[in-house]
Amino acid sequence: MKISIVALLLLALTAPEHVGAADDADSYFNKGLDQLVRQGYMGDTSAAQRYLSAALEKDPKHVEALWLLLVTRLPSKNAPLVERASALAALGPAFAQLFKLCKETKQQALLHYYTARYTDHYHAFERAQSEIDKALALEPQSTRFLLTKGKLLVDQGSWIKDDKLIEAGVQTIKKSQEWSKTRPNRFVSPTHYDFEIALGISHLSAPRWKEVVTHYRRSIDLDETPKSTVFAWNNVSRAYRELGQCDKAKESAENALKEMKFGAAQDNKRYAEFCIEMQKEGFTTTSQKAN
Repeated sequence: MKISIVALLLLALTAPEHVGAADDADSYFNKGLDQLVRQGYMGDTSAAQRYLSAALEKDPKHVEALWLLLVTRLPSKNAPLVERASALAALGPAFAQLFKLCKETKQQALLHYYTARYTDHYHAFERAQSEIDKALALEPQSTRFLLTKGKLLVDQGSWIKDDKLIEAGVQTIKKSQEWSKTRPNRFVSPTHYDFEIALGISHLSAPRWKEVVTHYRRSIDLDETPKSTVFAWNNVSRAYRELGQCDKAKESAENALKEMKFGAAQDNKRYAEFCIEMQKEGFTTTSQKAN
């Protein structure tokens, strides 16, 4: 794989000027990864992209660096599948190169893991599950792979509205959280597990909103980077509203908006304000599903 191909696929990102020339590929990679984890893979990831691109310049066969660069370019899973398809198709050649590199460097477990993550974006759930199971068969102690299996189960269960799959996914994420205490997953922050557990429970046909609040708040309280708590604050706003705690719902939405202005948080703030007005008029606003 030539450096010029990597540069073409990744828009010719350049290494940060403040990094020493003596740094090797793994050093650049570690700096890029740390940057992404600190900001929860959201917002402006250009600094991390430059580190990762520099790692590839040093070692064009650094598959993890190429993978993370592609992760920063994957479309949001919140976008409709039709809209995602074109973006995923555009990334197809780069992923093909990644898969080829995995085979050349004999990193079969990572090949299965990357394939699972990529196909999940297409909602090809059976293929994704098959691939992550193959990755776990090769590395059965991988906290990273187990977390992904749990998230895939939640994704599939949410898409086809199957509570059993969602519950299985939540339990798998909880298991990976336990594993992380002795086998840390350096690709996510410790707060990520509670966020994903809360998200999974909220997708149930009868969400357990108290549990949702507990896990989102734990995620927020443990996180030292305010910008990475934006979506947790936004999501917990809805959970508080479902529980009839409208003041807390409004405060949570406002906390999200302090760090980022986006439509979902603005909507949740309006819903919370309406909820407060309804309560003042004597109407009950607690969700029937707020168990």
